[in-house]
Amino acid sequence: MTALFIDSTYDITIGILGDDLGWIDFKKFSGQKASTVIQKETHAMLGSFGIKLKDIESIITIAGPGFYTGLRLSEGFADVLKFSGIKHYSLLSYTIPRLLDIRSGTWMTKAYRGEYFFHTWSYEGQKNELISTSELEKYSLNISKSNFYIHSDSGIDEFSKRFFIDSSTTHDLLRKNPNKIFTELLNSTEKSDSFYFRAPEDEFKVST
Repeated sequence: MTALFIDSTYDITIGILGDDLGWIDFKKFSGQKASTVIQKETHAMLGSFGIKLKDIESIITIAGPGFYTGLRLSEGFADVLKFSGIKHYSLLSYTIPRLLDIRSGTWMTKAYRGEYFFHTWSYEGQKNELISTSELEKYSLNISKSNFYIHSDSGIDEFSKRFFIDSSTTHDLLRKNPNKIFTELLNSTEKSDSFYFRAPEDEFKVST
């Protein structure tokens, strides 16, 4: 099975998966707008390997957490491909460690309005929290730094680096372990809903 992968949560990552669910190609585009990258670079990447859109059986996207505009561009692209019979699968960044049998840990990314998003999981359960800048130092003292993840380098800023010096990235887990991650995903009947840091009506609220 040939599959297309797109992650537009922060930086843009585009990849092609082969029949063995290993990477044929995997590229990250930093500091560029999704609107100028996704269609152009997908076309170029497929063309460089002689792959046509009709050869793609599925598209896999990262459903978040992320901001509305960036996520909607990859989701919209996937919706267009669905008209050609291409299946759409999606997953949330913070579920990637669990797909690799990492049973407990913390996942963080910068959110909006001076807040940080945390997802923690363990045998006891899981929870999501938004923590303000003013609360971050205190919060950091009360969570385990074992198995601490960010999605990519762009998901952490200089302020939060003070409290979370050592972190792994789920982006690297994707790059190094595509077969196991995507085998688990493609065997699932569930599709992750888009996860924005705030609802669209708040994202685009008119200032007064």
